[in-house]
Amino acid sequence: MSKRKGATPQNVLSWIANGDGQGKLENYKPFLHVRDVPSQGRSAIDLGLKTGRSHHYLSDLEYGCHVVAEYANNVGDIREQYALLPWEETQQIAQDLGIKHPAYPGSSTPIVVTTDIVLTMADSSQFPTIAVSVKMSSEIEIGNKTAKRTLEKLLIEKKYWERRAVPWILCTERNLPLNRAYNLDFFRNTMQRVELDHLNKHLPDFVIQFGETWEPNLSLTQLLAELALVFSISKSDAFTLLGRAIWMRLIKVDLDAVRFEHLRPLPVTSEFHTQKEYPNV
Repeated sequence: MSKRKGATPQNVLSWIANGDGQGKLENYKPFLHVRDVPSQGRSAIDLGLKTGRSHHYLSDLEYGCHVVAEYANNVGDIREQYALLPWEETQQIAQDLGIKHPAYPGSSTPIVVTTDIVLTMADSSQFPTIAVSVKMSSEIEIGNKTAKRTLEKLLIEKKYWERRAVPWILCTERNLPLNRAYNLDFFRNTMQRVELDHLNKHLPDFVIQFGETWEPNLSLTQLLAELALVFSISKSDAFTLLGRAIWMRLIKVDLDAVRFEHLRPLPVTSEFHTQKEYPNV
């Protein structure tokens, strides 16, 4: 049944026994799926580049956090809609805080509290796990009638992760690099299309040619047309090679400056400018 209305304790125990909200990498099973919860903005089911499994995101902002995390070299695993188990623990935390624990609509059954995104860091950093709750700033601002209740629920999550010495981050549109998320998504599909892997043999030469072809006033469309001509491929294939080179950090573009557009020049980093102007540096 959908994890929305009228859930019984037996339902919850069945979901937990099924492994929902548990596991790692390709074996992880989100506790919530797109069908379970009304989305804020567009929901998304998308194939993960790091995990190779379908990820379920309930808003554009959650998806944006995922894309930024996916590009980060030091993130090894991304688990969304992560169940805070054991089930009874968040109930005890709520009781200790004097907060009413949220229940499934139409029932008195306490919900399984979930954290939007849990990151497992790939390096040997001080914090191997980071928990991220995602909210629009308007949901927690003074003047929003439901802000107090939203903050109470977030406090339950925060305390849960504090018990485990895991950093907990509240991500809103104000602290997510939105241009970076948009620009990575702009090219992200090029990394997912395995049927185009035969183009990878062009990557080394493509990167060199990009450096020789790029000009500050050349639109992305014009740039792709020139690169396609050099390699005798379609502009679509040139777009794929460019996207893969950017995601693989073979070409250094400025992901944060502006949102990429086909009719606008592609911004590159200051380091690229230096190399372009002084090839011997």
